Amino acid sequence: MWFFRHDPSPIPLSGLTLAVTLAFLVWPSLPRAQPLDPRQAALDDLVAARMLATKCPSWQLNPAEAQRRFSELDLKPTDWQDGGRYAKFFDDRLNYYPSLLSRMSEQRACTAAEAAFGPRGRVRRGWMKPQ
Repeated sequence: MWFFRHDPSPIPLSGLTLAVTLAFLVWPSLPRAQPLDPRQAALDDLVAARMLATKCPSWQLNPAEAQRRFSELDLKPTDWQDGGRYAKFFDDRLNYYPSLLSRMSEQRACTAAEAAFGPRGRVRRGWMKPQ
C-alpha cells in the first residue's frame, strides 16, 4: 500500500506566533465583533500601541501621526474620557489588550509592534516608531 507523506509546513513557529498575535490585534474581541467606525478604529490602535509599548519600550506611539489622525477624525481626549461618547469602548479596549499581551515576551511584543504599526505596518503604517 502506498501512502502520501505529508511534509511539515515551512512556516517557522515564530511566524505563526506573529500571525496569531496580529490576528488578535486586528480583530476586535468577541463581545465587540462588530465593524468599528473610523474613530473606534483609531482608539483601538491607540490602546494596542500603548499596550505594546509597555511590553516593548523600544517602540513607541508616533505622536505626530496620532495627532494627525485624531485631528482628521475630529477626535478629542474628552471623547474617550469619562462621560465621553467613546469612553465605554475605550475602557473595554483597555481591559482587553492587557490579557492578550500578558504572557507575551518583550521580543514578541517588539516584533508585533513593528509588524502591526511600524513603517510597513499591516494594521496602521507609521503608528509606532522605534526609539
